Amino acid sequence: MGKTLILLKESQYQLKPPGGKLLFSTHEDLKAQELPLVSSEEVDHRIPYPLLNPLQSLFFYYYQSGNALVCAPTSAGKSLIAYLFMRNKEGRKVYTAPTKSLVYEKAVELRRYYSVDVRTGDSILESYKRVKGEVVVSTYENLVYALRNSAEWVQEISCIVFDEIHQLTKRWILEEAIAYALDRDIKLLGLSATLPSYEEIADWIRADLTIYSHWRPVALIRDTRPLKDLPKTKKHTDRDYQIAERLLSALFELSKRDEKVILFVPQKKLGWKLLELAKEEKIGIMNKTTPFEHQQDKEPEIAFHNADVPKEEREEIEKAFREGSLNKLVATQTLAYGVNLPADRVIILVRMFHERGKLRCIPDTLDILQMEGRAGRLGIKEVGYSHILTYGGTPEKLEKEVSKALKEPIQSSINLEALSLFVLLGFLYEGGNYENFLTKTFSYRKVKKENLKTVMEFLISKGYINKGKLTPKAIYCVRSGIPPTHFEEFLRRLSLNMDHLITLRPLLHMKKFDSLYEFVKNGESFIEDYHYVAGKLSLCGQKCLADNTDQFIFYTEGLTFKYPNISSPPGEFSYLGTDALHLLRMLMELSKLGVWRLNPQEMLSIAHSVKYGLTIEYASLSGIKGIGHIRANLLKRVLQEDGILPPPIGSKTSDLLDLLDMQTLGSRLEQILREQRKLEKNRAKEEAKKVIKLLENNKNGLLVDDRILLAFGLFKLGEKAYRLKKKELAQIIFLHETFTQ
Repeated sequence: MGKTLILLKESQYQLKPPGGKLLFSTHEDLKAQELPLVSSEEVDHRIPYPLLNPLQSLFFYYYQSGNALVCAPTSAGKSLIAYLFMRNKEGRKVYTAPTKSLVYEKAVELRRYYSVDVRTGDSILESYKRVKGEVVVSTYENLVYALRNSAEWVQEISCIVFDEIHQLTKRWILEEAIAYALDRDIKLLGLSATLPSYEEIADWIRADLTIYSHWRPVALIRDTRPLKDLPKTKKHTDRDYQIAERLLSALFELSKRDEKVILFVPQKKLGWKLLELAKEEKIGIMNKTTPFEHQQDKEPEIAFHNADVPKEEREEIEKAFREGSLNKLVATQTLAYGVNLPADRVIILVRMFHERGKLRCIPDTLDILQMEGRAGRLGIKEVGYSHILTYGGTPEKLEKEVSKALKEPIQSSINLEALSLFVLLGFLYEGGNYENFLTKTFSYRKVKKENLKTVMEFLISKGYINKGKLTPKAIYCVRSGIPPTHFEEFLRRLSLNMDHLITLRPLLHMKKFDSLYEFVKNGESFIEDYHYVAGKLSLCGQKCLADNTDQFIFYTEGLTFKYPNISSPPGEFSYLGTDALHLLRMLMELSKLGVWRLNPQEMLSIAHSVKYGLTIEYASLSGIKGIGHIRANLLKRVLQEDGILPPPIGSKTSDLLDLLDMQTLGSRLEQILREQRKLEKNRAKEEAKKVIKLLENNKNGLLVDDRILLAFGLFKLGEKAYRLKKKELAQIIFLHETFTQ
């Protein structure tokens, strides 16, 4: 291992007036050494502050070349570290992060120094646009898919920055990318705020320089106390409600009026209970889509940020908190690893219990440290505050666990499902010498021989490997990223000749689809709706419940329409647009392989159904621009009552209007909204008007989503599709005479 430096907590840094000092020691000699902070002018005049901070200065002094690892608290200036790492390297540079939010943030920061292209997979169409930037900022997944498919832009990579490198214990796809870089001597930099046993990672990536920072740019004051010390009312006897009562009290009593505060809860259901209590206390709630009904008639004072909140609502909440119109935020741990939202104060509830004789914490100690990283706003407040509330254990025990969190060895688990894909990747990258690829990974180099033998027998018996080579079936899995186990489940469902949407669920293996029932389970018709869905899955068996196919079908059947608390589909269901495009490409490839032969209209209908949550027969309704999930299912109900199917995907919108009685449509929409969606009269009337306005605005259009149509055109015609007008593209795809008029 190369040089290891420890940045001491006594280091200092201030913006106004510029000043501070850099104190560090080496791994071998613990004696403190001091160096002056580096002037920004000495590095690059575009740096927006006069002095590099202690961490950045230390990296500037000691990094020469090769691989590096930097472990430092959140907001310690790791983005500039990335620039210092990249700046003297030729060729294309890549910065990769776990979430799209972080990717977009880093792209903005790096554009100060470089021309930047973004690759998030947000639009599959981006892969058809030539990369021109010096730097590509990408999600882990998008980088790996580019590597597997030998995309043009990855051929020129000289270095890669891996942000949040500790995610490799949870995101095995990160191991693949790092192993790829190590094998090809692509220089890499790992960045982390919470990396246990960093020496082990430094050794694996062959780091020439490792910096571990005890210095924090904003001082942190931690207060650990039992949750039971906080007051609760006697309104509720339910234990979760009592916990929520105390947390709501903590949110307001432990903070000052003008402070930004994030309260982290270990479970989503607890966060929703807390929000429901806020409603009872007449506190304004920003969330629109909740598991309970509420009127948004008060100025928002509080919001809940978690993976189940619809994408648009999450972005509104983040914007409000960032800009200061919202100061109280409840969140799950996804916020700690996602978008950067610094706060003055964080409150963290930690549940403690014993399992098999060992004390466990939820969230775990690394997550707690990551959450604490949100406390402190550099340049605004000198101190950040952390309140850790323990439940089920003492503060003393938790402090002991937290103190040793970063000293514990990294726990990497062998996932046999992922191992099956890693073996195929080994064949892709190294041919028959696939085991050599596994030795370069962090986790799978430790795989037991018997596990590897089991996986190989499975892959050979199922036809993924033949005579030491990958079969077309295996190449399909590698290129699309579908683990063979999921592909086999898809083939099983295909053989049962079930509904197309039930069959394809395993192809969307990255989606959990586990959030919908939380929002509908208390609805009047839930039991009836659930039994309806269960009936459709009767042939499928337990596996359709294990992967939440039932919740996926609940959504695509449009049953959410009857639940007025759902204004937008929750969680993953709110941003299936990108997945629909990836699925479209997969269906085209499956058709080429002869596995599942579908015509263009069938494939396009499926993509529309997935994106908008409509049954395939009514998928063309989603082609009305701006229609959305709820309104499309409203129109579907009108047509169902008349026993009419809409025109097929790609037809003229006017063909649909000819089927509707526009004279009575308004009153019919209003009636359905009142009877089935339980809207009060004025809201129903207003909503009906909006739907009619959408139809009128689209009367000269086509019943097809623009992005889905363009994606299909690109997959079929290549870049030529960009040069075609919508009607020209539709004519080529559908070969329909109406498009020539």
